[in-house]
Amino acid sequence: MITIRKYRKEDEQGWVRCRILALLETTRYDEVLPKKPHYPNPSVQVVADHGGHIVGVLDIEYDTPEHRISFRERSAGGIIRTLAVLPEYQREKVAFHLMKYACDLLKQENIGHLEIWNRLEDKNACAFLEAQGFESTYSYLHFYAENMNCHHYAPCRMLDCFVMKVYGEYTGTSPDSVRETADRAYECALFEKEI
Repeated sequence: MITIRKYRKEDEQGWVRCRILALLETTRYDEVLPKKPHYPNPSVQVVADHGGHIVGVLDIEYDTPEHRISFRERSAGGIIRTLAVLPEYQREKVAFHLMKYACDLLKQENIGHLEIWNRLEDKNACAFLEAQGFESTYSYLHFYAENMNCHHYAPCRMLDCFVMKVYGEYTGTSPDSVRETADRAYECALFEKEI
């Protein structure tokens, strides 16, 4: 039986493992974190526990009157920093139950909306978000360049110094020009939902 509960410090190794394995099948496969991040703002952090094993994680950092972090300013908002479910549990509504549990906690904090940035190329994640009532409202480009393609984005002026990897974000009006020279490019979209 899977139990949805608040994150505890002793869950950290399971949290890291779950996130890594879940991201391997997405465009974010190279975003490995060796430990769980800590957030400067308050947050709701929940896990799905199956017999002592972490099979799903959800972290949502939220606005305070002193420090807004949400992209939109229409109400106090929360940003989903991590939503990950082990591949073998992704058809068991684990993410749905994590979201429901977290939203109940957020309502107690008077949080009015949720935001998450997701790459449109990750079709399964986008379909899940849309099924949960999220709408895509804005997007821009993430891009990566390696080796000789780096000079397009990060020319190095130091003697004997070579930039070998570049990650960038493009918000301009000519994304095709970036796609032509980048090794990888993804459209990153803001998904929003009232809670």
